[in-house]
Amino acid sequence: MTDSSALPTDAAAPSSPLIVVGVRPDGGHPHPATAWTAERARATGAHLKLVSVVDPKANESGPHVIAHLESLAHPLRDDGLVVTVEVADGAHVDRALLDAATDAALLVIGTDYVPGGDRERGHLSRHLVAHAHCSAAVVPDLAPEGRSGVVVGVDGSDVSHRALAFAADEATRLGERLTIVSTWMPVPTSMDVTMAYDPMPYDLQEPTEAFAQTAVDEVHTRHPGLDVRTLVAEGDAAIAITDASTSARLTVVGTHGRSGLARLLLGSTSTAVLENATAVTVAVR
Repeated sequence: MTDSSALPTDAAAPSSPLIVVGVRPDGGHPHPATAWTAERARATGAHLKLVSVVDPKANESGPHVIAHLESLAHPLRDDGLVVTVEVADGAHVDRALLDAATDAALLVIGTDYVPGGDRERGHLSRHLVAHAHCSAAVVPDLAPEGRSGVVVGVDGSDVSHRALAFAADEATRLGERLTIVSTWMPVPTSMDVTMAYDPMPYDLQEPTEAFAQTAVDEVHTRHPGLDVRTLVAEGDAAIAITDASTSARLTVVGTHGRSGLARLLLGSTSTAVLENATAVTVAVR
């Protein structure tokens, strides 16, 4: 069962990016993800698709879910946005959302994570980030008031440069400070032919600080007036980014390929940040 409202003639133009946002089908209070997605659509000229996934074996009424989506879409259309709605059949929410976002520039979902709550949540965000063809955003169910700043994790990879560019653009658009987070782990060194490792690790603080400064310089080539700071620390990247994002308005990380070792390696950082998101968090592909 799939239902989509009619699009205006110009809505499907290639120049109009698509943002897909997952909406719970229960008709409850709108999640902040919808409002965040609408604000981004206004800023970028994107059009929206509100998607609810209904298990065909569950006792849920398709027309009722469509009516709920239309009740959310109507005020957004009155505000000038192009909005479609879709009810997708699927016993697995993640698979249905991935199918709905095949042509999207961004897939957005909500999370009910709260500080001090159950940190084992996150299967949905983990699966979507690993398999989506586009960037993905997780929006916590937390009040945005009192939050400031954009945080981005960088590691020198190609996707890290794209994440940095996205974060800098957003910081400029929002009028916020950008914090660049880079971490390092101690490297044991060997000084003899036996390859016996020196128990004293090699300190990478200074070279990592130098690397972070190159990221600042990269940002300032496009945004010379942007307020940028760096945070360089020894330890796990996901923990450092999450800690830096406690009161942030937006967090940005990079994500790699959809299969194989690259997905597993990057997933250890990007999905860990998304699973414990305390700020709106975007994983840039």
